[in-house]
Amino acid sequence: MATAPQTRPAGPAAAAPARPLVAARPKDRRGPWAALLALLALGGFVWLAETAFNAYRLQLVVLVLIYAIVAVALAVTSGFTGVFSLGQIGFLAIGAYVSALMTIPPIWKDEISLPGLPPWLAALDLSGLHPQLALLLACLAGGAVAALVAAVVGAPLMRLSGHYVAVATMGFLIIVYTLIVNAGTVTSGSRGLSQIPGLTTGWSAAGWCALAVYVAWRLRTGPAGRAMIASRENLLAARGVGIDVLRTRLLAFVVGAFFTGVAGALLAHQIGTIAPSQFYFQTTFVVVTMVVLGGMGSITGAVVGAAIMTVLPEYLRSVDEGFAFGSIQTGPLFGLSQIVLAVGFILVMIFRPSGLFDDKELGLGLLSRRRRNDGALSADEAVTPDAAPGLLDAAPEDAHG
Repeated sequence: MATAPQTRPAGPAAAAPARPLVAARPKDRRGPWAALLALLALGGFVWLAETAFNAYRLQLVVLVLIYAIVAVALAVTSGFTGVFSLGQIGFLAIGAYVSALMTIPPIWKDEISLPGLPPWLAALDLSGLHPQLALLLACLAGGAVAALVAAVVGAPLMRLSGHYVAVATMGFLIIVYTLIVNAGTVTSGSRGLSQIPGLTTGWSAAGWCALAVYVAWRLRTGPAGRAMIASRENLLAARGVGIDVLRTRLLAFVVGAFFTGVAGALLAHQIGTIAPSQFYFQTTFVVVTMVVLGGMGSITGAVVGAAIMTVLPEYLRSVDEGFAFGSIQTGPLFGLSQIVLAVGFILVMIFRPSGLFDDKELGLGLLSRRRRNDGALSADEAVTPDAAPGLLDAAPEDAHG
């Protein structure tokens, strides 16, 4: 005897149409506008500096932009992956020396001054090119050599974690410093290189800084950046879901080295002379302080930290000369500016241990406080009875077995 097919009783769960468990979040279109506003603000500031600032303040602006590139590169290398590198300044030295040897006039690269140079490099003369084209070639060469060295060195080093990789990268910095000092026939040893043409301008530094920030932002918001952050937060879980940790770390290390090498080229052609002492522990600690002060995982924090660590010490130099408070006058107080900076950093670490920006970025999302009345919910708020009507019905059954 044939039986009629059983039908499911009508109910709210049966009548409800199929919906995704998580409501789709509308695309945020404020990112391009924030980037455009940032570019306009940067261009306007550089134009003001080029036209209205004196030579000292203009050079200070250029230094801020150069060190912002280094800080952003270190944020990519260490902030995104959690691999704390103390060898970033080694790539700064590589970029500076490679680019300087390309642009120094041949008369200063003869067999008497630098006898160890290859003949083609000793005869290389970029003075016939447009100054900015010569600077571009020098920056690309310095960044490429630094990236190549990072790929070779990073292959074994990026397998390490924690304080082991910090010590290993510090060893790389010591090796680079030692080679520069002892390769006197190529680098002029501890005397350094001079006669470097001053090709760096505010516009060239700003262009490379904008490119570094853009690449870091695209990297962070892309699949590779999410893999880096996942490996930083939980290394075992990242490996468990199939993330190639070595590959992601090596990518961040190479990208950071390239832009650090470019910054070294810009720095060499901004000050006109370089020496090994400029690329050792003191500069390393200053750049690390920039990133830690702004926030290890924040691109915005790296830029702000670079600006603070470059500008503030210059304006605190007057404190060393002493000051007058009413009838009380002090004589020279050498070192007081450094003490003031150190106290400020200690207070920041006490009240903001994750840095000024933590791992957040400054954008239009922080400049506007719009209420989400259009149904745009966050990921935690999106799972609701309307979005998943079967969840509440199944919960009691699951709870009672």
